Amino acid sequence: LIFFDDAFVVSDEDDTKMTINSYVKDLIVAVDKAASKIYHKKCQNIDPPIKVPTPYGGKLIWNLLGGNLLVVHLKNKEMIRHKKRWSQVMYMNYLLGHHLEFLQYSGLLRLSADNLCKNTFILALDGDIDFQPNAVQLLVDLMNRNKSLGAACGRIHPVGTGLMVYYQKFEYAIGHWLQKATEHMIGCVLCSPGCFSLFRAEALMRNNTITTYSTISKEAIQYVQFDQ
Repeated sequence: LIFFDDAFVVSDEDDTKMTINSYVKDLIVAVDKAASKIYHKKCQNIDPPIKVPTPYGGKLIWNLLGGNLLVVHLKNKEMIRHKKRWSQVMYMNYLLGHHLEFLQYSGLLRLSADNLCKNTFILALDGDIDFQPNAVQLLVDLMNRNKSLGAACGRIHPVGTGLMVYYQKFEYAIGHWLQKATEHMIGCVLCSPGCFSLFRAEALMRNNTITTYSTISKEAIQYVQFDQ
């Protein structure tokens, strides 16, 4: 699955119509280019993606070899609430509410609903993060050792040299080793950074977590909690 935020722009030919932006077009070209290297060996050509309109914009579906699907969701900010939080709400509802149910009832996975939620994880990353596979494995191992753990984050640090980088390293270290450790001792870690965190599906689905996160901010504390 690939999700595009703000995937549409006003058409150059007609101001009343929207069209996909240059990033989506680049992806379409990249998919065709990558698939052609495989399909030429199979003496086949990749079919163009199926275009499906949706309440949030649209989606493109490629039928690949082996019955595999590549689905690209395109969000139109004119049709659904924009900004990062609402994109996260949409993605989480899709992955946790729709996709897990599909896997459960389709029989593709022989797991109970409870085990499926406990053993499904979502890895949140920033686009410029650089990490090694063992960093993810450490988070998964931590989750497996403590089944009540809902989220775990790796210790991140900037790369490079210079005074600003040194200051950022100090700031990040204080936040990871002191601030979060203090919050843990008090009883609740307030934030798991989105640049490198692993979330357990069960924790996100428990006690209306997504429903609470979907609350429209009306008070100052809600803006601080949800929209900063």
